[in-house]
Amino acid sequence: MSELFNALKTNVKGIASDLQDHAQKRLYEKEKENFDSLSEEDKQLVLAADEMIAITSDHYPHKDYEVIGDAFGVFVASKNALSDFGASAKNLIGGELGGYSKMNITAKTLAVRRMKIDAANQGADAVIAMRLNQSASGIGNSDNMLTFSAYGTAIRFIE
Repeated sequence: MSELFNALKTNVKGIASDLQDHAQKRLYEKEKENFDSLSEEDKQLVLAADEMIAITSDHYPHKDYEVIGDAFGVFVASKNALSDFGASAKNLIGGELGGYSKMNITAKTLAVRRMKIDAANQGADAVIAMRLNQSASGIGNSDNMLTFSAYGTAIRFIE
């Protein structure tokens, strides 16, 4: 019975990992397609955001700056059924839930990126006082969605 359970666990873990990798690849392709469809001005904005520094400190060191306003980014991800099944099986034996870890990392990365794009769109050079917020929500009684938010204060450096 133990061998059967281990084989099932390995299969489910492999399928869930393959699905997660496929979802990551689709997300990357969608982001690239979205980027390619942007105007040249918007592409420059996104590239500037990718280079932008966002820090958790309430003050940017060694630079004079003016506050522009708040910057915000959010990413909502949903869990897939195979990841949930794999997580349920993993609860019996313990250990890291790789699919969920990848989902959290992706959600954080995209929420921060979207916050930086919002700041760049306002003419910011950086974001200070960045905060991250994560919550689970769902339809009905289930917590099948992960919301990851990034927010902070957009600033412009004074020469």
